[in-house]
Amino acid sequence: MNSLDNIPESVYRLIFLGIVLYFALLVYATVGNEPLAAFAAYFLFGVIAIGVGTVLYLQADRDRGSPAMLGAAVCLVVGGMLQFAFLFTGVPILDDASSLVVFVGIGLYIYTVWYAD
Repeated sequence: MNSLDNIPESVYRLIFLGIVLYFALLVYATVGNEPLAAFAAYFLFGVIAIGVGTVLYLQADRDRGSPAMLGAAVCLVVGGMLQFAFLFTGVPILDDASSLVVFVGIGLYIYTVWYAD
């Protein structure tokens, strides 16, 4: 039994619903020019990044060692933490760094799923 079997299906559903809600809030914030909706979307971005990073960390095969999967997990968690730092400080470079680190994490995950054995 691997660690993938230990993660409840409800966690995956919550992540999916969080992503849908994130995009809905982002569209609403952009179209309606609502700063509170934008703040909620940015907050949810951090929560999703940390949540997905945690799930990936739990899925990483520790016996065989999957450096790309572990790297993806770390990037997503760090990206989520940078997003929260941006929300609390308002420093724009933290928002950019958060997005960049999360994209690197997603790229590493895609590499792991499609190219790594």
